[in-house]
Parts: sequence; structure tokens; C-alpha cells
Amino acid sequence: MIDRLKHRIAAAPAQAGFALVALLAALSLGGAWYLQLVGGLFPCPLCLEQRWPWYIGGVVAVALLVLGERVRSWNIWALPVLALTMAWGAWRALYHVGVEHHWWGSSCTGGGNVGPISIEDLENLTQGTVGVPCDAIQWDFLGITLAGFNLAISLAVVAVLAYLFWRARSLARAE
Repeated sequence: MIDRLKHRIAAAPAQAGFALVALLAALSLGGAWYLQLVGGLFPCPLCLEQRWPWYIGGVVAVALLVLGERVRSWNIWALPVLALTMAWGAWRALYHVGVEHHWWGSSCTGGGNVGPISIEDLENLTQGTVGVPCDAIQWDFLGITLAGFNLAISLAVVAVLAYLFWRARSLARAE
């Protein structure tokens, strides 16, 4: 019984990491879809690409939370996998921030001005040909764009997952 309790304590950081990723994936994706469908902020190709790490990380985190004890041998090692997924998201967000601020170019840059959306633009959006250029900043807060917020959140999640991995490994060694 004591060994089982020790293993549960060692698995607690992993479960906390999975819950964090699942929660932030739901909030990030929910916010992105809300801004798109209700707020009228149409995503560019780089915006859509930045959602993939959240989709993948969220599904993996929820699966590991649901499976729980059945996959306990994977729990600790799933943390660095999730951290790498979120690091990929941070990299894509950093690239998008650079495109927005014209630090480097991209194949989807435009004039940097998003005007009124026409019927043709809406048809293109529904058919999958996005008309919003990647360097057009549609929304910012204190000079930080949505890509900038995604970068900050993704880096914070990577740091927390790295800490939780270190903590889980040290607890596992103490057993």
C-alpha cells in the first residue's frame, strides 16, 4: 500500500501537467474560435497553423487524464512530449510575430491593412482560401498581438511542463 501511495505522489506532477495542457488548450482554442466566429477576426494561414499544437496537446492530455492509472508508466515521459509539442507552438507563434512586425517575410504577407470584408472574401474563407494576410494585425492589447499572447502562453507551458517533469523524475527516484 505504501508503494502504491508513493507512485501516486510521483504521478501527481504528470497529472497536473496534463490538466494544465487540457485546460489551456480548451481556453486557447475556445478563445480563437470565439474571436473568429463571434468577433469577426478571420485567421490567416499562420494563425490556423498555431492552433495545431493546442489541438494535439489537448487531445493527448485529455487521453492521458482519462486513461490515468492504465498508462502510468507513460505519464512521466508524456510530459516532455507535451513540452515539445508546446515548444513547436511557441516556435510557430514566434515566426508569426516576426511576420507581423516585418522582421522577416512570409509567403502570405499582404499590404498589412485589413479593410471591410467583402462577399468575395467571405466566399474565399468558406471555401478554404483565406484572404487575410499574415502580416495584418487585426487585434492587439498594449502592442501584443494574438500571436504574441500565444507565444507567451506556449513558453510558460513549456517551462511548467519542464519543471513538472523534473519534479516527477525526482519523486520517482526517491521511491
